[in-house]
Amino acid sequence: MPEFRPGVELARRFYREAVRPLLDGRPHLAARIGPGSDVLGFDTERSTDHDWGPRVELFLDDPGDLDERLRDRLPKRFLGWPTNFVPPGARVRSMADTDGPVNHYVTITGLGTWLRDRIGADPGWLAVPWQRLAELTGGAVFHDPEGELGAVRRRWSWYPDDLWRYVLGCQWARIGQEEAFVGRTAEIGDDPGSRMVAARLVRDLARLFLLQQRRWPPYQKWLSVAIRSDPVAADLAGALSADEAGRRSAALCAAYEEAARRQNALRLCPPLQTRRRPFFDRGYPVIGAGRFAEALLDGRAPVGSIDQICDSTDVLERPEVCAAVSDAAHRTVP
Repeated sequence: MPEFRPGVELARRFYREAVRPLLDGRPHLAARIGPGSDVLGFDTERSTDHDWGPRVELFLDDPGDLDERLRDRLPKRFLGWPTNFVPPGARVRSMADTDGPVNHYVTITGLGTWLRDRIGADPGWLAVPWQRLAELTGGAVFHDPEGELGAVRRRWSWYPDDLWRYVLGCQWARIGQEEAFVGRTAEIGDDPGSRMVAARLVRDLARLFLLQQRRWPPYQKWLSVAIRSDPVAADLAGALSADEAGRRSAALCAAYEEAARRQNALRLCPPLQTRRRPFFDRGYPVIGAGRFAEALLDGRAPVGSIDQICDSTDVLERPEVCAAVSDAAHRTVP
């Protein structure tokens, strides 16, 4: 195996040294964006087994014979990695040597067409999954002479402030709906149930911390990786590993309190008290997340973004379905 290097670094060199010389000066944009662990910066040697390797996105309006030109003239290997991918045109592809034309992984399309495929024809902020936004704004741009692609990435880099407040409020609302259940399930001897609720709350907290940092939360496989360098990750891990409900709740409450302090520091709503408290007369320790939801939502219903409405992969991978689900949810919830 060749020496592993981050996929975006490999793509940058592949574009500059192998692809660009074959373009004969055609106007184009070039980047490594879209699906792939390399775009998120999470790729490892394991990633090389599929959808990883010498690849690049080329955006141009009139490709002409470019696909055939690349098939015939690209090197069979680049920096030791095969440039041929199999099966040709499949949803999941892997590097493989070839003696014939190169079935390359250079995406050739118009920028508008690519965007419609990834986020929809007329996307609203709340209908675009966070993972798709991370894919659009992650990775790297290699060639963008007029700044067209850069403008698109800036446009989708983060929510407008009013929507940021709203989405944060919806995330606090999700936590408020279940924070007492860790103690309640444990009280009736349902330790597996307490663990399940704790895991759901850890997921919501991880997303909340990323949203507070103006970072798009990735999908489930990478969520823990995205938050692991944050000091609060130790509390989240503690909530998952605790064998006793009291320790589980204590770890969650430590994370709640940190989230509350960070929320106050953002000054998106009036500051609120950040210490844990008993859940009414039942005594389970909670933060009272509904207080933050109420302050941020300013009377709006906590419906939220498509990721807060639905976690079906079959929905989140289809922009037109995301738009329909989001529109229906916001129209029908008072």
